[in-house]
Amino acid sequence: MIKLTRSIKLPAKHPGIIFKTCILLAHKLSVTEAAKKMHINRSHLIDFSMGKVSVKAPLAMKLEKATGISAVFWMNLQ
Repeated sequence: MIKLTRSIKLPAKHPGIIFKTCILLAHKLSVTEAAKKMHINRSHLIDFSMGKVSVKAPLAMKLEKATGISAVFWMNLQ
């Protein structure tokens, strides 16, 4: 049996950074394209993807609709 211990040495990543690397970069989408598809303000999505804006329920719902990843997941990352 493997014993797992929780480490606090790993830095937490902002959900916007995860969105940028796992969604935008992985799918070769620009922020402008993603903002249009998600029907949100481009500057807000830029701030989010840079880790400057937190995830609120409306953004989490739009992320869920756009990515297929639950809004609860995005909220829990915050």
